[in-house]
Amino acid sequence: MKLIESKVEIIEQQPGLEGVYKQIELAGRTCYKSEDKITEDSAKGFVDRMIKSKHGAMLEHGTVYLTAYDDYAEDLLKYQTNKYSKCKSYTEYLEDGKSIKVCVTTNLRVLVENNWLDDLKYIGVPTELHEKRITARFTCDRGVSHEIVRHRVMSFAMESTRYCNYEKDKFGNELTYVSPSWLDINKLLPLVELANKDNKEVYRMGHDESLSNEDRAMCSFIYDLSNCEHGYMFQTKCGWQAQQARQLLPNALKTEIVVTGFESDWEHFFSLRSPKYGAQGVHPDMAKLADELYEKLNNVNTDNKTE
Repeated sequence: MKLIESKVEIIEQQPGLEGVYKQIELAGRTCYKSEDKITEDSAKGFVDRMIKSKHGAMLEHGTVYLTAYDDYAEDLLKYQTNKYSKCKSYTEYLEDGKSIKVCVTTNLRVLVENNWLDDLKYIGVPTELHEKRITARFTCDRGVSHEIVRHRVMSFAMESTRYCNYEKDKFGNELTYVSPSWLDINKLLPLVELANKDNKEVYRMGHDESLSNEDRAMCSFIYDLSNCEHGYMFQTKCGWQAQQARQLLPNALKTEIVVTGFESDWEHFFSLRSPKYGAQGVHPDMAKLADELYEKLNNVNTDNKTE
């Protein structure tokens, strides 16, 4: 058994079409935890397989910024009626006539499923006229991940308990749990180490009335997580598939979830999840991560304005 703290990071998409492909592969391989298969030239093949298998959800993580001018601007106006895209058109009146500019923010799934791949000739870097899309990767427990996926306008790629068999060597032959934000992980880690050696001793400590209720609760918490791990490992060794043994997995199980959305989508997310943004009544584990991401994005925005 392993215990870690939750965290969140921003995943910056690399430039150009290759950057779109790499972003999709990075998100998609999160589901199976197969990031070790990523190579310098593996992204295009991964995306092609996603398209062939009609696994369109992963394609949503590849953000596409399109820009067209004047006679070509009309090619992009169709995105105005696509609910998964943001399309803005501008008319500038110059000395030698007017100039029309259309800026579109969308994702590769939109282009694939609408047969609009020819529009990739308009791909470019985002400008101040494009609404940005932001991708973040949360390392959290399954309880928090269930709250995150309720923001259905976002796109998600999540570590799968159907296909990730934690009894295997690649996962260290153990379950990884996330420490609750209201507990001191430095107090829990010695209990984890003890449980890995002698879980009965942790059980005894949990029933020792000479200890404080706080200490006894922590012992009980680690003891129960250890039992879940023993049950999961036993079932998989007896022949149960990961998707069957997962019945024993608790909310404390560590997961990774990649989330992509427009800036406006994230603003709504923060309004419900981040106390620093003004949200109230938020679960403490969710609040910790939402506040961390809000601060990271604010720092990014501040840095960009300074440059």
